[in-house]
Amino acid sequence: MAESPQEYPGLLHPLSMMRRARGLSQLVFEKIEPRQVPQPYQQLLVHEGDMTSRLENTYQSSIRVRSLRSSKDNKGYFREVILETDQSSPKPVEYGAIEVQLGQLPDFAREAVVTCEMPLGAILNQGNIPYSCALRGFFRIAPDDSIREAFGFELPDFLYGRSNCIESRMGEAIALIVEILPPS
Repeated sequence: MAESPQEYPGLLHPLSMMRRARGLSQLVFEKIEPRQVPQPYQQLLVHEGDMTSRLENTYQSSIRVRSLRSSKDNKGYFREVILETDQSSPKPVEYGAIEVQLGQLPDFAREAVVTCEMPLGAILNQGNIPYSCALRGFFRIAPDDSIREAFGFELPDFLYGRSNCIESRMGEAIALIVEILPPS
């Protein structure tokens, strides 16, 4: 099942928008209930916290950003990334896309987002910026060549992910995020 064009911003936004801008086809995915997310994906995805903290705890490593592409418009800052462990042999632990409303962040956090070295969760946590996560949904997705290339290794027929909205204390969107995990 593919994302419906009338659903905006859609479960895979901003990834779907970034792919359209590159001329790539829509990804094939199915929205699923949290209980349908299998282990070990469930342990990593089905929670109401940020993914950075969960990945750091799971992999016992700081997480860094490998930027695949980024852009900025009058509404926000967009980036497509691989999150990887901060080790001598980095391990890719998430592929994703994010739209950040830079105006919702203090100056130091805006600069940190645009330099694209740290995940947003780490920036918010280290900067003591209050936020909450509003999960938009979970999905099972068929990786295409673009996602396989980003991870850099062979992938199964399906991966699992989630769509999340990070909100300010006032309930305003700071970021929309699509997070897709490789097999563990």
